[in-house]
Amino acid sequence: MSESDTIAAISTPSGEGGIGIVRVSGPESFQLAKRIFVPHKGIKDNYPLSHHLYHGHIRNEQSEIVDEALVSFMRAPHTYTCEDTVEVNCHSGIFTLRLILALILKLGARLAEPGEFTKRAFLNGRIDLSQAESVLKIIRARSEEGVKIAARNVMGCLKVEVDNIRSEMLDVMAQIEALLEYPEDIDQEGSINLNIMTKINRVIQMLYQLLQGAERASAYQDGIDTAIIGKPNAGKSSLLNALLRQQRAIVHEIPGTTRDLLEGYLYIEGYPIRIMDTAGIRNTVDPVEQEGINRSKGAAERAKLILVVIDGSTSWSDEDEALLQMIRDDQASIIVLNKADLPQLVSDEFLANRFGDKKIIRTALVNNQGINQLEEEIIRLLDQHLGHGGENYAMIGLRHEEIVRETLKSMERSAVASQPLELVSLGLHEAWRKLGEITGEIATDELLDRIFSQFCLGK
Repeated sequence: MSESDTIAAISTPSGEGGIGIVRVSGPESFQLAKRIFVPHKGIKDNYPLSHHLYHGHIRNEQSEIVDEALVSFMRAPHTYTCEDTVEVNCHSGIFTLRLILALILKLGARLAEPGEFTKRAFLNGRIDLSQAESVLKIIRARSEEGVKIAARNVMGCLKVEVDNIRSEMLDVMAQIEALLEYPEDIDQEGSINLNIMTKINRVIQMLYQLLQGAERASAYQDGIDTAIIGKPNAGKSSLLNALLRQQRAIVHEIPGTTRDLLEGYLYIEGYPIRIMDTAGIRNTVDPVEQEGINRSKGAAERAKLILVVIDGSTSWSDEDEALLQMIRDDQASIIVLNKADLPQLVSDEFLANRFGDKKIIRTALVNNQGINQLEEEIIRLLDQHLGHGGENYAMIGLRHEEIVRETLKSMERSAVASQPLELVSLGLHEAWRKLGEITGEIATDELLDRIFSQFCLGK
């Protein structure tokens, strides 16, 4: 396979729809399209004009009409891939799209690899690696805010931030190189070294600013894993149904009804929340129920938010206490005291002693009492846990965050004034190279393959 090949793929999802698109990119795009497409108004001397839409028919080798289509011809470099590109807009049906794609492939194009169109846009300099990744984030975004964050990075928000920081690094590196070249200019009292350390600390602060909002941006992009845990028959499935406003889980008075993870998505004030109803946690010899309990513990371990459902109509038990021990310090949690419509066996005095100032939401899920208060508490807690938002969500993925943290380690090792300037310079070069992995200035084939393999064929 060669990056100079002409590639083609279906760019729209499978299924029936108004429009389906077959995309072609590469040096032979125009010639291939002209062999299967006949314009309705005939062929003129200037055909095809770049960035014009032509109406006509797709025909096979026997000149039989395959479909009516609108075809756009776009000349390089003003295209998504910076190559000659053709897009066939036809009726969306899987057999129609496959037939048109097969005609193009038979004439000499090859099937595009996953993400190859976007990879070519990167390799041809139209976008950097962070922008390419943001394209995928737009496609996979779980919320409106997630789309906005990714769109800002497609426009180069993250690239600008990274380029500014790397430029600051280069300035410090240049100053150190000058001192190493002319050591007689070094101030014996260390004022020049102090100046260098000041600039290094400035870069460190810029990196920390880049990390701000990373977790919140990730939450908007990928969703917030939320686990509902509790004893059997505490009301976990009823809570899931009440939050989703649908009968997603089976509710029954027999304990242990839920034996597997059930999940759904809900959106509260823009937060996309992936909520999981888990099996009731208790001691049991039933192997099927035990497997469900193990999965429940795994879901609770992964979750960023825990909803602990307590049955207020029963006495506090060791099982209730064990539930609280499952919550880590870095997880947000809310206590949901359910069955408030029944006589309460968990006293206010006990709750005050056990939970202190922690807010407890009382619910009677049989009539949806307390659901609005619970949603308000979820938003308050997520705002507090994830930090306040802003307009600059530069971090959109775990890969970027890991790179910035590794860069920070190198910078902080360099910010020791007592060490030789050679070591400071070495640390700065290491940090500068590492940060370049975000935009792809420093990128291996293995990294590119891993990133672009996550894309669909037509992107």
